[in-house]
Amino acid sequence: MATRDEFLEHLWTNHINVYMQEDWIDKEIAMSQRYPNAPFADIGPILSRLLALGATRRELSLIARTAEYNGAFDALYALGGQPGVEGVDHVGLAESLLMADPSGLEGRPGSAPEKTS
Repeated sequence: MATRDEFLEHLWTNHINVYMQEDWIDKEIAMSQRYPNAPFADIGPILSRLLALGATRRELSLIARTAEYNGAFDALYALGGQPGVEGVDHVGLAESLLMADPSGLEGRPGSAPEKTS
């Protein structure tokens, strides 16, 4: 079982910062084209339109990264109010998420990692 710090690091590495690799954009567009009635398929045309209007993949990725952070924070915060969740030391867990940013900048400008090739 992962420690609290390992769990928070996992969230940053595998869920929050993963959007900065930018490959999710083409995947979402392709999935929306292939399955136009799938849940959340409306994001593909929106992403295509934003790219056509001049938004960069990094800019879109920063938006997605923020949304992912907010979702993780909200889920952890909700966990904090739930009694009986075994094996989870959830007191202050949501608040600890921002401090666990591997850049040390707590999500501030410049904290997002660069895309790796």
